[in-house]
Amino acid sequence: MAVRSKSTIFQSVLLRCGESEASQGSAIWRAMEVNYDEIVRVAFEEGDGAFPFGRKYLTLTSRADGDFGFADKFTLPHGVFHIAEVYLDGCSASELQEAWEIDATENVLLVNANKREVKVRAVVEGLEHTWSGLFTQVIQKRLEAVVKGVQEEEAEAAAKDQDADFLLMKSGVKASKNRSNRRVLPKGGRLVNARFTRSSRSTRRR
Repeated sequence: MAVRSKSTIFQSVLLRCGESEASQGSAIWRAMEVNYDEIVRVAFEEGDGAFPFGRKYLTLTSRADGDFGFADKFTLPHGVFHIAEVYLDGCSASELQEAWEIDATENVLLVNANKREVKVRAVVEGLEHTWSGLFTQVIQKRLEAVVKGVQEEEAEAAAKDQDADFLLMKSGVKASKNRSNRRVLPKGGRLVNARFTRSSRSTRRR
């Protein structure tokens, strides 16, 4: 069995929609390419931190003067879908009560770094093999809706999107249950429940 990847997901979508696997480079393939990043990004955003897979820690070094009241901005590497948390000198921004935003139009992180090392916990391309099967189905259904739109089958496209909505809700509930079962007990034995807050200057607000 082939390891799950962006390419194998695309091929699965093509077969489900009655298209040839050899359609790479076609209008349908290009439509999936254009929409893929945003589809994955929105799915992770709507999960609101429930999905633990697809993540990697990255150090940001390309600093410039910030905008919108932030002192610094850092360019995000290519292939970053979503930022789950920001760390300043190893401490999470939420614990430090430091605000941060993602400017999706420029693909940058806005934060007051104050010369501290900046790392992010990011969902990145290339780790599709770590996704759950249920979450993968969400992305496939969204892409099938894109294909059906290209094929001018609008009713089918709408039905695929509805299927994706249901699967996303189901996968989010399952992921949340799995996460709640992993109790974290710090010194003193008290259960800690933390909800990280963050914001995004993009088409969707976190």
